[in-house]
Amino acid sequence: MKHFTFRRFILFLLTLTINLLSVSACSLGPAANVSDDMKLKVAIDSLSSPFLPDLVALDKGYFQAQGLTVYPTPFQLEPTSPQMAEAIHSGAVEVAVGGLLTEAFLVSQVDADVKVIGQLQVAFPNDITVSNKFLQQTGLSESSPLEAKVKALVGKKIGVISTTGQTGGFVSYLFRLFGLNATKDAVLVSVGNNVSAAVSALKAGRVDALSFYKPVGEAIQTQGLGHIFISPLRGDVPQMQGQLNSVFYAKASLIRAKPNTIKALVRALAMALAFIQKYPDQAIKILQKYTHIDDKTAAAAAQNLRSSYATTPIVNEQGYNVTASFDIQAGLLSAIPPFKAIVDGDTASQAMQGFTPVV
Repeated sequence: MKHFTFRRFILFLLTLTINLLSVSACSLGPAANVSDDMKLKVAIDSLSSPFLPDLVALDKGYFQAQGLTVYPTPFQLEPTSPQMAEAIHSGAVEVAVGGLLTEAFLVSQVDADVKVIGQLQVAFPNDITVSNKFLQQTGLSESSPLEAKVKALVGKKIGVISTTGQTGGFVSYLFRLFGLNATKDAVLVSVGNNVSAAVSALKAGRVDALSFYKPVGEAIQTQGLGHIFISPLRGDVPQMQGQLNSVFYAKASLIRAKPNTIKALVRALAMALAFIQKYPDQAIKILQKYTHIDDKTAAAAAQNLRSSYATTPIVNEQGYNVTASFDIQAGLLSAIPPFKAIVDGDTASQAMQGFTPVV
């Protein structure tokens, strides 16, 4: 999963507007003569579970089925929020077909023209996974009360992608629920941004626990190294139920310039979401193709992940509000734009009117 380098982002906020005034006329931005040509230059944050609908739509040919050409393929990756923000703002990328809602909040601070078009994943796919040694020492299990589990993490080394990103933010959120401070009461260790790096860190004993996206927890369990300890997707954190995680977004000016193209995108992703619900085992194979997880891990993750994806691309306001609350309480952001200020609900609704995704 994508992580946020917030210190870089703050500097980026101060410099981006000035720098982008000099963008050349060859930009794909709305200042150029943009035609509704059924073509979109797109990017995603990473090849991971939040962006499975994009991978399914590509793999199953749903973009083409809607008369849409997305490029480049394989998908262009924008691995940091500043890079995605600059790409969207300048027009170098027309649509972030896979980004986190938190990232869209950040980009909107740079560019008020940015609008969230639709939703992809409507659950928080990160887990806290702990070693067998941790469980033996604490005497706790996955069914123990949440407060006891969080307090057992005090003083422990917890592996994350980024101490200031969403994986680190999840630890901060959990600690704050019980009056704790993750930066003082635990040690957050950056261990890399892939399944193998996370598994290796826990296996080697460099960390006692991991705050990581699925299917890292399943990989730990299938290898007999530990267990998923806290899982919002499993219902362990009631406050996070229904949290809107991954979305697709673009500039409002582009949406106005390419209405038919954007509506085709909505329908293609609606087909991908329908495929995931109908054929979860086949969908996880597509994720496996891009992430190279083993068969046992893929099988273990399939059903849990299925329930995390939206059944419609039309953004749910309640899920938006859950994410807004999480971002504030986790210390990731100090303010969140109102739902109607950043979400373009009309485009997705119009695209889906009379359309039933058949897969």
